[in-house]
Amino acid sequence: MRNPGTVGISPRVYVSYTRDSPEHVRSVREFAAFLRTGLGVDAEHDEWHATERRDWIAWTVDQLRTAEFVLAIASPEYKRVADGGRQRTEGRTREFEAAMLRDNLARNIPESTRRVLPVVLPGGRPEDIPDCLCSSSQDYYSIPEFTRDAAEDLLRVLTGAPLHEKPPLGTFTPPAPGVDPVVVVHRAAVPPTDRVLAVGAVVDLGGVRRLVDGRHWSEHPNRDHSAVCRQARASALPPDDGSAWLRQVAVRQPTGAADAAVAALAREHEILTVLDGRAPELPRPLGFFRDGHLATLATRWPTSRSLGGPGETLATDIPAAGESVDPWRMRQVLRGVAGLCGALAALHATGAAHRNLAPERIIRLDDGRLALVDLGLAASAPTPGEGPDRYRAPEQRRGSSRLTGAAADVYQVAAVTCHLLTGTPPSPAVALPIRGRVPALPDSAAAVLDAALAADPAARPAMSALIAALSTLPAIPA
Repeated sequence: MRNPGTVGISPRVYVSYTRDSPEHVRSVREFAAFLRTGLGVDAEHDEWHATERRDWIAWTVDQLRTAEFVLAIASPEYKRVADGGRQRTEGRTREFEAAMLRDNLARNIPESTRRVLPVVLPGGRPEDIPDCLCSSSQDYYSIPEFTRDAAEDLLRVLTGAPLHEKPPLGTFTPPAPGVDPVVVVHRAAVPPTDRVLAVGAVVDLGGVRRLVDGRHWSEHPNRDHSAVCRQARASALPPDDGSAWLRQVAVRQPTGAADAAVAALAREHEILTVLDGRAPELPRPLGFFRDGHLATLATRWPTSRSLGGPGETLATDIPAAGESVDPWRMRQVLRGVAGLCGALAALHATGAAHRNLAPERIIRLDDGRLALVDLGLAASAPTPGEGPDRYRAPEQRRGSSRLTGAAADVYQVAAVTCHLLTGTPPSPAVALPIRGRVPALPDSAAAVLDAALAADPAARPAMSALIAALSTLPAIPA
């Protein structure tokens, strides 16, 4: 096999996935195309060969044997099949493919660990990486958006290009006899380990000890890799009680980008302090903590009496694509969204906008209200390509010349609401009328949601219009 890092030779990869949904298949296809056109990686994807009849098992065997790398795309169905479950659709090709990956892993763990790379696409979750590929000591590669910056870590592995070149070995000179060698080691300041957010760690913030769980933990570098940004949910240890949402910036190098990341957390804490108590749907600040190279913002994660612990996010409430939502559930969603819009209106009154609304950042309370876990990007300057992939407003996309502000929150609220009612987020190309997919939706609610998804920010209604239309609903017909 050729050296993957050879200059001028594109690494050959095979994209392995399952067909969880049309949206997931489209995302995988766009990722494979991005690998070829955006990164110059010689990627293979089965849909590019679907126009001719062939022996797909033989074709898959050939791809798995000849590819320098196999990119295993994380998804619930892929995890189930790869970990030995029976496949639900498409015959048994994917089941056979997963069996080959497990067999190769069992035969040669080091080589399979090098070749088979777990990848999490936009909207995906690390929890959906198959257990057989997710040892606690192994990496995975998160691609939050299809850009070269976002894919840099994966590209370095595919090409064998290290982030830092290993320096040449100097000449070793042993000390003269009878002289004790003196070794002087200069080390960068390392923050205390009881402050760093890591899965399973106990962190001490303001005298409260909290246990960090792994379900909502994530970590990624900032744009110039001068800082590491982490977030996690953590549970307080006795005698304290309750859960917190922690966001942390660990500065590696004191650059302007690193300073801006720390300043954004401090600014968000200031905004939260101003808004504290104005609406139950807003995050409650627990403190902003500086400790050397670390800056951590803590907000309250609401507790659910029915669950006996931390509340769940709306990610658990999304129906399957095409699944009908009963009228009672529909009204509960709309009223919860109306309250959320009120909290966002209070945020807008401070001159800031969330700009990062997604089901994973919204918690369902016991009484049906919806609460924010944080203020998203409210304390950061708008940047092209920001925001959640499936709910990003048109003006947030790269190449847009429009300003990003409160209208982006209007779009994202409508996009999340459509996903909760239909099981499918609106298409970024064209937003179809929601009434066609939810016939029971009241006219006023359908009209305001359709208007909120307008491509032009100036054409969208104000947040107050969403509040009025979604909080006053006609009675359910008997």
